[in-house]
Amino acid sequence: MVESKSKKAFYFTAFILPCLVLYSIFCITPFTRGIGISLTNWDGLTPKTPIILEKSEFESKILSKIKNEADLKYVIGEKDENGNYINGIYSYDKSDNCYKRTSVKGRERRKLERIIKKTGYEPERNKFVGLENYKKIFTGKVGDDFYPKTTYLNKFTKSSNLPTYISKKEFEKEILKSAKSRVNVVGENLIKNAYIYNEKTQKYKLNSDYDEFDIVTPLWELPENVNTHEVTEKEIDNFVTSIKSLALLKQNSIAYEKAKLFITSNNLSEQSAKVVNSVVTELFRVAELKNVLSEAWVVKNRNMGVIGFTLFFAFFSVIGINFVAFCLALALDSGIKGQKIFRTIFFLPNVLSMIIVALIWSMLFVQLLPAITGIEQWISDSAKTPWLLVLVAVWQGCGYYMIVYLAGLQNIPVDVIEAAKIDGATGWQRFRYVTLPLMIPSLTISLFLSIANALKSFDLIYAMIGSTGYATGTVPFVMDIYFDAFSLKQAGLATAKAMVLFVVIVLVTGIQLFTMKRKEVEA
Repeated sequence: MVESKSKKAFYFTAFILPCLVLYSIFCITPFTRGIGISLTNWDGLTPKTPIILEKSEFESKILSKIKNEADLKYVIGEKDENGNYINGIYSYDKSDNCYKRTSVKGRERRKLERIIKKTGYEPERNKFVGLENYKKIFTGKVGDDFYPKTTYLNKFTKSSNLPTYISKKEFEKEILKSAKSRVNVVGENLIKNAYIYNEKTQKYKLNSDYDEFDIVTPLWELPENVNTHEVTEKEIDNFVTSIKSLALLKQNSIAYEKAKLFITSNNLSEQSAKVVNSVVTELFRVAELKNVLSEAWVVKNRNMGVIGFTLFFAFFSVIGINFVAFCLALALDSGIKGQKIFRTIFFLPNVLSMIIVALIWSMLFVQLLPAITGIEQWISDSAKTPWLLVLVAVWQGCGYYMIVYLAGLQNIPVDVIEAAKIDGATGWQRFRYVTLPLMIPSLTISLFLSIANALKSFDLIYAMIGSTGYATGTVPFVMDIYFDAFSLKQAGLATAKAMVLFVVIVLVTGIQLFTMKRKEVEA
């Protein structure tokens, strides 16, 4: 029976049209508004209609340019018996010498915006800037941490204690190599003389002459008569601290003046004075080594930036999630005992809240692993953190995609597998030429979802890293947008970045779907 056109129109109106309306309200409208915001310098706070504006500015930039009497009356109201304007959206406050806006909503707000728009008035933080935000993004003028970069990192600071042991690799490939280009010959020789190579440990050990504890110890053992004035430990500590600071600043004359004052104020003997001056000299030698070492011990620090980390995280998390998920699905489909139990265990991380997952793994990286391995820095190390975040993402996400792959494996016709066995195909041949081609639809949807999720990943990384991610180079694109909008108050720039990300996701997922769909047809 052929249905009438009126019934078809009814079905369209009843079922499809409401969906289209809702989609337009919640998707199309925000998207188009976002395009407009991305072309402004809006800070996310400043409204189109000012709440408070100085009298001179309000009258010159708004009131004087309203030509319509009805609009003017709507904005400022009518004059009362005393000549004051009342019942308007804006009212004059004599105490503050400004015009203040009442609360407006809905139609009133939109009407006021239309009136003020006619005047040409634009708040400073809501002006149209055209493609300026997009130019900043593509020219790299959006911060030092946006694009990948290589910087030099000081592995030793002169305020730190001299390292007792340095590995052969670090000493020869990092320190000495850097010293040749960054430090003079005297400084390079100073480093070589200060550290002695030990064949047994295969490390360079600090010469005992540079041990600060041994250097300052004689100050607590000054050869003084019991009847003379005794120098307190606090006085000695303060003296040593001041000399160390002056030595690092290379202020020799001031340091020896302080030593002279220390000797006279404590009425020290000639023998004790020699000890004090000797300690000062030795501390200067240590400070010289510290200054040279801090300048020489420099390594390249590669910061992936927002773009680099986003691509890194997306690439490795997508590969890791899908590989692990596929392997788990194959294992469960092989007929092992306890399939249901294992399926539940593997899927459990996906059920957990992202906050809980982040808390569990943060405790592991901050407390448990340092205690087991002796390595203190895990989540705060720029070399380890990106890989650790990928690990957590794979652990949390592989269970979901395992279900997708398992459903695909169980939908493969048994007779096709049996036919391949009869034809003499080995296990690998059956997997390569039968199972894998028939799994392309499952692979297509899994790759589509995992790529999209990876490119817009936010909650897990934010919960584990937070704002410190810029220091370790682990801020994804979405988190950078969040910080721009809510921390730096650059909503216009953040929206422009969001538009760029939207286009990238559409292109990447579109290309992936197109490619995989062609393979499905071929299979």
